[in-house]
Amino acid sequence: MGRLPALLALVFYCTLSVPASAQEPAEERDGESAVGFEPNQQNELRPVTIEVYRPPGFLSGSTLAIKPRAYYLNRNRDANPDNVGFALGGSVEYRSGWWEDRIQVGATLFTSQDIYGPEDKDGTLLFKPGPEGFTVLGEAQITLRFADQVGMRFGRQFLDLPYLGKHDIRMVPNTFEAIAVGNTSPTGLAWIGGYVDAIKRKNDDDFVPMSVAAGADGSDDGVAFGGVRYIYPDGTQIAAVNHYSFNTFNTFFAKAEKNFFLESGLTLGANVQFTTQTSLGDELIGDFDTNMAAVKLSLANETTTWRIALSSTDNERGIQKPYGNPANYLSVIVEDFDRAGEDAWLIGADHDFGRVGIGDLSIFGNIVSGDTPDEGPGASADQVEYDFTLDYRMKQGWTDRIWLRVRAAYIDQDSDFPGADNFLDFRIIVNYDFDTL
Repeated sequence: MGRLPALLALVFYCTLSVPASAQEPAEERDGESAVGFEPNQQNELRPVTIEVYRPPGFLSGSTLAIKPRAYYLNRNRDANPDNVGFALGGSVEYRSGWWEDRIQVGATLFTSQDIYGPEDKDGTLLFKPGPEGFTVLGEAQITLRFADQVGMRFGRQFLDLPYLGKHDIRMVPNTFEAIAVGNTSPTGLAWIGGYVDAIKRKNDDDFVPMSVAAGADGSDDGVAFGGVRYIYPDGTQIAAVNHYSFNTFNTFFAKAEKNFFLESGLTLGANVQFTTQTSLGDELIGDFDTNMAAVKLSLANETTTWRIALSSTDNERGIQKPYGNPANYLSVIVEDFDRAGEDAWLIGADHDFGRVGIGDLSIFGNIVSGDTPDEGPGASADQVEYDFTLDYRMKQGWTDRIWLRVRAAYIDQDSDFPGADNFLDFRIIVNYDFDTL
């Protein structure tokens, strides 16, 4: 039996064999601590957000948040040109209260300014190509409430779905010109659906049609999407979402995740996901049909989590991600490990040290290895990525709400393959946010 089928069998066995008496309420369902959250992957299905609490009025309930960000990225490459950049910027976010308990408006202005970015080391995605700093009105939206937990949002907005989302891993996230309708439900059934016309990518200030972002220059097609998520009382979660990219390709993603709260105080997480992509209509980016499956097991106590994962992608083509939010459990700091024919494994851990000095300190790391075909159209270099992340969230005096993140990744590619490039990726990110209203 291969590695992936064997781990799938183990996950299925665990799902059936752990007694229900060892399970906890749904609010404890996150098997991996927030400490080990990897922002490069998004496999959650997040519905339309409608606040349960409504402020007293449109103006009196308004909020204005300023969220500065500083970002330094340095990729020191063996074969290809280095990438280096330092940016300052962030966002200013306005949200109104609810007018007649039915209508809310919001807008977010983003900026990323080039403090240091040599032309010969461009490519960090912190700025527009050049490099060139930019400012853009990323969000400008209206939300309509139909009921306490059902609403519609239209205009420039965030989406946060597998393979369709903000992918907030640089200075400025992806935003979309879209209409979305759905509900907010922390347990039970949640759903979302809508249509996306255009995307503003993380290093640009212009919105382009979704089909252009997918690689079909000169086209003007959008994406229809719909998804459902169900969370059982014991915290078990199943979810599925479909993106229909007109005349380009269709993406279907599904997952099942279950946590088991053991008598020893440990939490066992068992997660399975599946992605399939097929070209559509005029097949503007080619004729293809590909699949990827991934599984993950984690074991956690109050401060530490250990995890292992496997994934496998079909030989015909790698997974397409032109709209952000890779979903593979093995997507880490630099690589997504979903290339054509790639079989990959991951081992990782995170630890929460709690209060250290004026803040909370935590670390997490992963080792991921991916093997790909040596010959044929999907041939690429085998590679291993070694990752480490340190988070320090300050919580005292004027430093309250400052978040320092230091990340390092080393990518070791098979030097026998043409074009292989070993490199070190190093990042320092400082986030801060405060409300002015």
